[in-house]
Amino acid sequence: MNPGGAVIGLLGPTGVGKTSVGVELAGRLRARVISCDSMQLYRGFPILTNQPTPEERAAVTHELVGIVEPGGCFSAAQYAAVARPLIDEDLARWGWALVVGGTGLYFRAAVAPLDMAPAVDPEVRRRLEQRAVQQGAAALYAELSRLDPEAAAAIGPHNTRRLVRALEVVVSGGTAWSGRGDLWEPAYRHPTLTVGLTLEREELYRRIDARTPGIIVGGAEEVRRHLEGLTSEESAEEREAPRAGIESAIGYREIRRYVDGRQGFDETVTQVAAATRRYARRQLTWLRKLGDAVIIDVHDRAPGEVADQILALALSGEHTKEPRQG
Repeated sequence: MNPGGAVIGLLGPTGVGKTSVGVELAGRLRARVISCDSMQLYRGFPILTNQPTPEERAAVTHELVGIVEPGGCFSAAQYAAVARPLIDEDLARWGWALVVGGTGLYFRAAVAPLDMAPAVDPEVRRRLEQRAVQQGAAALYAELSRLDPEAAAAIGPHNTRRLVRALEVVVSGGTAWSGRGDLWEPAYRHPTLTVGLTLEREELYRRIDARTPGIIVGGAEEVRRHLEGLTSEESAEEREAPRAGIESAIGYREIRRYVDGRQGFDETVTQVAAATRRYARRQLTWLRKLGDAVIIDVHDRAPGEVADQILALALSGEHTKEPRQG
C-alpha cells in the first residue's frame, strides 16, 4: 500500500479491544497481524488466552498464535527471533508491518535491540518457586525491594511469576527489566509508530468482569484436556507452584482448582476477574512509560473508526519514530 510505510505497534490492556481494531487495520493495510501476546503463543487454549476467534482469523492472517506446546517456555528473545523476520518480510511486501498485542516487552524486543536477561541456573528458579509456595509472594517482594527497589515497585507484591523472574536475574548478577534504560529508549530497527489503546478504568473493568464467566467455562474444558495429558502425580505444593508455559497464564491456576473440585465456580470467577484487572493495571502502567506511544481512548468508538484514526496517523508520519543508532 505504501512502500515508505512503517512498523505499527498496537498495544493496550486486556479487554480494550486490540484484536478487533487490529483486524480492521490489517484489512485497510492489506497486511496481516503479527501477534504480540506471550500467552496466545500456546496452542490448545484459545479461550483461556483470548486468542482471535475463527472469524477474526478468517478475516485476516494472524501469525504467532498457537505455535508453542503448552509446557514449553518462550522468552522475549525467542519471540524477537521469530517476529523480526516476519516484520522484515511484511515491510518488504506491503510497506507496513502490524504488531498487535498486550505484551510490551515482546514488542520492544521485536522492534529494537534489547539486552536480554542472562541465563540462570534452573535450580535458582526452583528454589525461588518453592519459596513462593511456602512463604508467599510477600516474602519475594520484600527481598526484591531490598535488592532492586525500582524493579519491585514496578512489579508490585502480587505478581509471583514476575517476582520470581526478577529475583532469579538479580541474584544471578543481572539487572531486572524494570530498571533498564534501554527498555524505554529504543533504537528502532525500522520507522515505528506505537499506538496504545486505552479506556476509562471502570469501563475496562466492566468488560473484564463481563467476559470472565465465559473464560472460566471454556477455559475449564481446555485445562481439563491439558491435565488429562499429564501422567505424573503432583503434591498440593507442586499444584500451587508458579509455572512456566501455559500454566503461568492468568487464570490457569484458579481454573485448575475449579476443575479439581477444590473451589466453586463463583469463587473462581471472582479470583480470575481480580487477577485480570491487576494484569490490566500493569499493562496500563507500561503504556504510560512508553514516551513514544500515541494514546487513543476507544470509549464509545467502533473498531473501524479507531482503525481509520491509526491509519491516518501512519500515513501522516507525524508520530513515526525513525531508526537511530543505539
